[in-house]
Amino acid sequence: MPMEISVIVPTLNEENYIEGCLKSISGQTFPRDKYEIIVSDSASTDRTVEIANKYADLVVVTEKRGIWWGRNYGAEYARGRFLVFIDADTQIKSDYLETVYKYMEKGVVGLTTGFELDGTGPGMRLIEYFSDGYWWLNSKMGNGSLIGINLCVPRHIFTKVGGFKEFALEDAAFDRELRNEGETLFLLQRKVVASTRRLEAYGMIGLCRYYIELGLVDGGKIRNSHLRKLIKYRNYAPVRLSEIRRKGSGFESIEMLSRCLNKWKGWE
Repeated sequence: MPMEISVIVPTLNEENYIEGCLKSISGQTFPRDKYEIIVSDSASTDRTVEIANKYADLVVVTEKRGIWWGRNYGAEYARGRFLVFIDADTQIKSDYLETVYKYMEKGVVGLTTGFELDGTGPGMRLIEYFSDGYWWLNSKMGNGSLIGINLCVPRHIFTKVGGFKEFALEDAAFDRELRNEGETLFLLQRKVVASTRRLEAYGMIGLCRYYIELGLVDGGKIRNSHLRKLIKYRNYAPVRLSEIRRKGSGFESIEMLSRCLNKWKGWE
């Protein structure tokens, strides 16, 4: 039977999250013989690979790091017509693959579903409401609509655009390329549950600054070497559970908040 979907999960020291992620991928209503699970690991030093081997159809390891590279490396081994990229600290609802498959079959070249946050309280629900609404509206207006916590693309389109590039905001760059190939879509249906660990580590204001600065660097807006020294978040900073600190809250930038949810938590 032909393989329809390849689910690719890039990892780096994700022993605290990877089992929940892979269990959710394994328990889909979509026929199990029509999709495969590939874990693309960047030489983790914890139990990530050991745990992944219990659930994945294939675990591949590379010494090179970077979320963009992890996704591309996993895609090299994929057999499915459609590629689905899921972050290691994200869990998908049981009908996720069944839902996205229907849309991909209709010719959509890029797809992301809405998300819930792994947390409680009215603040979390408000963030979900505005963030999902923002991306859905962007999608309807023909603007960027894909975020990396869950992202689906036909394999031939992925190959045509050359996969993900080495950008700080690699999913935004990928989205721009896909929109040149056809329709991309943000489904308002909340089909994934996203971790809040980076939100808890940096706080809302810190996250907004982090992604705004990365966007400026990506866009070549800061060329002066003296100005670049003022950029606080020049590199990817690993987020570990032991480092989490609460640093205030706020809703100054829904776009940057949404973008924060798509970034890899733990890459250097």
